[in-house]
Amino acid sequence: MEIQNSENELVKLHARIESDKNETQNKELELSQVTRTYREKLDEAKSEKEEKEKELSAITAKSEELDRLIAEKEGEFEPLEQELAKTRLPLEEIEQQGKPLLEKESSLMKSIQELELKLTTQKERADAVASELAVLETKRRTAEENFISEKERLTADVKLPFHLHFADKKEVIVRNKVPSGKGIFVNAGFRDGFRDGMEFLAEKLSDKNAIPFRVELGLVQDNYSYLKFVALGETGFSPDSLQEDEKILLTRSRKMSHLKNIADSNSTRFS
Repeated sequence: MEIQNSENELVKLHARIESDKNETQNKELELSQVTRTYREKLDEAKSEKEEKEKELSAITAKSEELDRLIAEKEGEFEPLEQELAKTRLPLEEIEQQGKPLLEKESSLMKSIQELELKLTTQKERADAVASELAVLETKRRTAEENFISEKERLTADVKLPFHLHFADKKEVIVRNKVPSGKGIFVNAGFRDGFRDGMEFLAEKLSDKNAIPFRVELGLVQDNYSYLKFVALGETGFSPDSLQEDEKILLTRSRKMSHLKNIADSNSTRFS
């Protein structure tokens, strides 16, 4: 979640920088267009003035008239210069307004660098945890394979009962959930080897990364059963994401009280 928040913050910062840049570029473009118009007018006036000056040097007889025309053009030229001076004022204002934006951009870039560094650290931690998880998964898979192999060897000549034995697996389908959220009904029952009081470790087949949960058989009929969620410690666990017609895999296990006794005896034995 911290990595995701950092990435979201990074995206927001980039978006904000792009928005500020676009706003500045639009203002600069608008000012550039206005300046270009006045510069074109100024260039036209200068060009016309140069032509009149050439005529003045070539035709001395018309010098007075040309002087008058030049004076008129110079009079027209002065307002253009004043307009150009006015257009420079918004440019200075935009420059002054742009300074805080540049400072803000620098601060944002610094924040981005810090977030990227933090994100890199978090990714390194996540990779380390993923590596440890892969090792544990390999150990669990190896232990499970050894258990199944040893179980098959030991039970090869043993006549097993009709009901589900310890570590036996059964794939069932969720028929519906009780309104209280404390259990589910499945499409397997007495004929499938289910008996009252049996406990199972349940796994969602649609999501291998989902956390397994424990259930206990309550009501058992021929073709369907009621599985009650078993609380772990003081806080219970209810897989709210279970949906109707979803497949789950049940593995019969011993009761929690028996497992606790085994754990206590092991701790005593090796203490």
